[in-house]
Amino acid sequence: MNWFKDIISKLQSKKHVTNYNSGKSFEERYNDLGVFQYDSESFTITHKDFSRRIKWDDVIQINAYKRDQITIDRIEMEIVFDDKYFTISEDLPGWYQFILKTKEIYPRIPKDWDIKIIQPAFTSNFTTIYDKTQLNINK
Repeated sequence: MNWFKDIISKLQSKKHVTNYNSGKSFEERYNDLGVFQYDSESFTITHKDFSRRIKWDDVIQINAYKRDQITIDRIEMEIVFDDKYFTISEDLPGWYQFILKTKEIYPRIPKDWDIKIIQPAFTSNFTTIYDKTQLNINK
């Protein structure tokens, strides 16, 4: 019967850890760097089979919005760099520190965007919080 348990345990997929199922308190989640690593020139995100180092100077645009999850909204962020982009959400471990870091690196990001985007509920509230091309126009 042990062989049967071995097969079943291998077939069961392991649930990935999110901010909501980590078992950590809010304070621990808030202070956790999660899947991010930082240095003065870049950040690295490593999650599941995705790993990417992105220089702060290569970020062209950051868009934030909410995705309707029927009973709740989930805040998501698109990070556009070079000719690529990826999306992260508030479920991702390290989200809170990443938000703080982006506000530090890009001082023109509105300090309260993450509060304002919450209301009204169940609307996307899509907003571009950072656009490198607009910075060049305003110089």
